Amino acid sequence: MRAFYFYKNICYNIIKEVIKVSVYAISDLHGMLCLYQEVKKFLKPEDKVYCLGDCGDRGPDPWETIKAVAADPQFIYIKGNHEDMLVNAMREYAKYECFDRDYALLCFNGGKDTFEGWISDGANPDWCNYLSKLPTYMEYCNKDDVKIALCHAGLTAGSNPNTRDLIWDREHIWDTYYENNTICVHGHTPIPGMIRGYRGSLKNFFGAREDSYVEGAFWYCNDHKVNIDCGSFFTGQTVLLNLDTFDEHIFMVDMEDKQYE
Repeated sequence: MRAFYFYKNICYNIIKEVIKVSVYAISDLHGMLCLYQEVKKFLKPEDKVYCLGDCGDRGPDPWETIKAVAADPQFIYIKGNHEDMLVNAMREYAKYECFDRDYALLCFNGGKDTFEGWISDGANPDWCNYLSKLPTYMEYCNKDDVKIALCHAGLTAGSNPNTRDLIWDREHIWDTYYENNTICVHGHTPIPGMIRGYRGSLKNFFGAREDSYVEGAFWYCNDHKVNIDCGSFFTGQTVLLNLDTFDEHIFMVDMEDKQYE
């Protein structure tokens, strides 16, 4: 069986070289449909993108962004904590036909417009089923045989992470993650806040808008971890990380007339 996967990876890498397929990762679009659209203009039809969760909430077009990513055959959708909160609120609404604790938590985290978008679309329960079954962890072996661990919140060395760790945990983000020839790519913790170490309100977490420009992905733990959450809905930026070359492509939109929660 190992031999099968070994030759499968070899064949896949040969095919990628022949037709020039690029494989990327992106994370935390947070309702910024405009950033998704800019990324789509850049991609070639044969390219693939691992999207590491948190497509909705906070930004101006949260439900539309979720629908766009879910329907896009180029995007491989991985669950984030905001998808998790949305699923819980959907289940609560379906069971009790009211808004209670899970809905309140979603709204507290900027998800009111996301939920209302789902309601306006007919509150189809298939969305709850789809989002609940999104993977929380995937792996990609690049052309140099480097294993890329892909999840929303990150990984910790020696851990056997459960779903909550993979999509929620920030406590251990600075812990060293070492595994031979492996790099963990994640989002969840906005890079401006990670650098500043602020806690509390989002304004404190990010700092002033004019000070929140992100130059790209944030590599740390001796380059065994890389955070690609550029703070989209607040900074107007997202980064597309090539998982074979580790080239970074930054996309920006004007945020002067946009508000955040």
